[in-house]
Amino acid sequence: MNLKRVNAEMAQVRYGILTSLPIALLFVAVGAWWSSQRALKPIQAVTGVIKRIRAKGLDQRISGEEADREFAELIAVFNDMMDWLEKSFRQAIRFSADASHELKTPLTVLQAQLERAVHEAEPGSDEQRRYVAFGKELQRLKGITQKLLLLSRIDAGELNLNLRPLNLTRLLEGVIEDTEILAPQLEVECNLTPDLWVKADADLLKQVIQNLAANAVKFNIKGGSIRLTLNANDEQVRFIIANTGPGIPLEDRTKIFTRFYRGDKARNRQISGAGLGLSLAREIVRAHQGELILEDSSEGSTVFSLTFPRAGS
Repeated sequence: MNLKRVNAEMAQVRYGILTSLPIALLFVAVGAWWSSQRALKPIQAVTGVIKRIRAKGLDQRISGEEADREFAELIAVFNDMMDWLEKSFRQAIRFSADASHELKTPLTVLQAQLERAVHEAEPGSDEQRRYVAFGKELQRLKGITQKLLLLSRIDAGELNLNLRPLNLTRLLEGVIEDTEILAPQLEVECNLTPDLWVKADADLLKQVIQNLAANAVKFNIKGGSIRLTLNANDEQVRFIIANTGPGIPLEDRTKIFTRFYRGDKARNRQISGAGLGLSLAREIVRAHQGELILEDSSEGSTVFSLTFPRAGS
């Protein structure tokens, strides 16, 4: 038989298959990609919302109008959970703010009464010393109340910053003078670049610096030192405060900014504090678009670093 015609037809079939197969595979790949993207779209939406959720982002919700029935049920459960979390978080913030605010008036009255009792008591008497001790504890309680009220405002996104150009060098010089007076037994070293400016709320930023300086004094050793450094580049101002002392254990370094957390319980019985200072300081710094971190500290020292966007003079 003459197979020439059959071979020609088979060659055409082979050519057609080889030509159409890549196109068919391309269509299959595009169809599979489109189907997978459509199927994974609700999961990607859930993932995106979860990434955006923070304490101030509990109002995030997912629209399930275009999702399949199974995903629509999952999205509905997720949205219900977020409703409950947001409601609980708002109630906690409201309670903290209301409690702190309501405590201010009776604490102020108690302080006035104690001061009056101190003046009326016989000088040097046991009664007067007792009243003075009560006054110190009351002042500590007022400080905790003020910190709680400030933290509740930050959590609620209601912290109003009075941002103005601030000479950070001059502010630090004042804090250094106060530290030298309060802790004359410590050696205070400073290396401050003159005339560095930031845009900040002066009162809140001063509270942050004073808190860091107070911790450097409290957690120091006898005859120790405190080192303060201030420098800057074209974009940022960096402040570093380091102090000698027992240092912070490795297991505590990731928790020191947690509210009410205090490490080394035996030592804390001798040092006053409520574990709110560092957490409040970091929140204030972040509200100023800055960052407060614990640097890698060697044994026998503690180093904190604070960075701020630089402002013109």
